[in-house]
Amino acid sequence: MVKIAVARAAARTTSRLPKRLLRRIAGEPLEIDGTTLDLQMQVFATAAAKQQSGDTPTLESIREGFDAMVKIASHDPVQTVSIHDRTIPGPGGDLPVRIYHPPTTAGAAPAIVWYHQGGYTIGGLESDHALCATLADRSGAVVVSVDYRLAPEHPFPAFIDDGVAAHQWVLDHAEGLGIDAARIAVAGTSAGATLSAVVCQQARLRGTPQPVAQILVYPGLDYTASSGSRETCAHTFPLSAATLDFFASQALPDPTAAHDVRASPGLAEELWGLAPTVLITAGFDPLRDEGLRYAAALKQAGVSVVSRTESSLTHSFTVFGGVSKEARKAIERLADDVARALGVD
Repeated sequence: MVKIAVARAAARTTSRLPKRLLRRIAGEPLEIDGTTLDLQMQVFATAAAKQQSGDTPTLESIREGFDAMVKIASHDPVQTVSIHDRTIPGPGGDLPVRIYHPPTTAGAAPAIVWYHQGGYTIGGLESDHALCATLADRSGAVVVSVDYRLAPEHPFPAFIDDGVAAHQWVLDHAEGLGIDAARIAVAGTSAGATLSAVVCQQARLRGTPQPVAQILVYPGLDYTASSGSRETCAHTFPLSAATLDFFASQALPDPTAAHDVRASPGLAEELWGLAPTVLITAGFDPLRDEGLRYAAALKQAGVSVVSRTESSLTHSFTVFGGVSKEARKAIERLADDVARALGVD
């Protein structure tokens, strides 16, 4: 923990250096598809690359590295929300969740069922902790963050089953949680955003009510995609084409599952009737184009969509609010989007 604290302090100190010094550290501006990477993000990425060892990464080292990056780079969680951990019944046994209650509510509050990032392979309740606290504070919503099962220990569709079950549990227990059952959204980052899209599609197939909104932040929507930003951003930090391939090999040991709409919701042919959508992509992200395609397809199907690309930022930008001013601004924009989607003034 001391090592993480030192690295965290060093990263923040470095990010506040004058621009001319930051540029000296970062080198030439990085430009992809006509946009330039945020300078503070480029400095952090440069430092992270220097820390990588030449050893072949293992699942354990990837998990440890991601957890450390989150601790080092995330913004400080707001202190106005109350937070408690508990378990709920899940398809594979007890399912850990973390519940964030906003500081003040008048009557039943809106809610967000939140699914974290990590390619269904890494991450947990700490991955989006600071973001979930910010969303609860800014939107006045109760946030229920779900620690779904991870691959390869629990491959597809275990994490899908957990996500659907957690959403249903929140619906069934809304009154006891102080939640307005008519204002429950699903949301997440990366694989968690994918899971949110799947929950909405599965609700439509079952004929059950849609969430009030789906908040999809830099989602991966098509395991079969290989062109566009998958190529131009193949070597971007922190998500590369090689990392995507690794996640896919862990989460989908049967490659044919990539064509299942529960794995690749972007392949679904009928999207009418899905929840109003906020879909945020990042400019320096191999998943950018499939997110944009899904936003366009939803609009074509008559779904209300708010779509924005944070063009100067990378995948996982929501965990870099402590080292990038632009990332923190993007987090604040996202929080405002969420509040509007929930009908909060």
